[in-house]
Amino acid sequence: MSTFKNADEVYTYIGGIFEIATKEPAFVEATAGTGLVVKLIQNDPDAVMVIDFPGQLVTSGDAARNMEATVQLRMSSDNSNRFWQGKLNFTLAMAQRKVKLDGKRSIALKLLPLTAGLFDVYKKLLVDAGREDLLIR
Repeated sequence: MSTFKNADEVYTYIGGIFEIATKEPAFVEATAGTGLVVKLIQNDPDAVMVIDFPGQLVTSGDAARNMEATVQLRMSSDNSNRFWQGKLNFTLAMAQRKVKLDGKRSIALKLLPLTAGLFDVYKKLLVDAGREDLLIR
């Protein structure tokens, strides 16, 4: 059973951290001129988001399903939650096929070191929303 009750929660919390990331100066600088658009397909619960880094835009749900992307990322919603708390080693998860990454992988992988700076931001987002139950201890 997922820690998220439904896709709307995934969009609120995982989508919320991507909203922050797309405007974070380090991400803006790192993705400038790359055309990096990531389609994140999650299961349990099913959720789809398109993160357009150059456009600084996150689209979710039905609106995102047919959008084009340069990178496609597949994982469970729980693994997204773990990742944004610094509790999922992305490279190991890829090797274990818990995370699947297709497309312009090298560009997307360059962002990994930048994500650590947002782990505390994500946890605060959860705490501020009263969702300490989503925190991994």
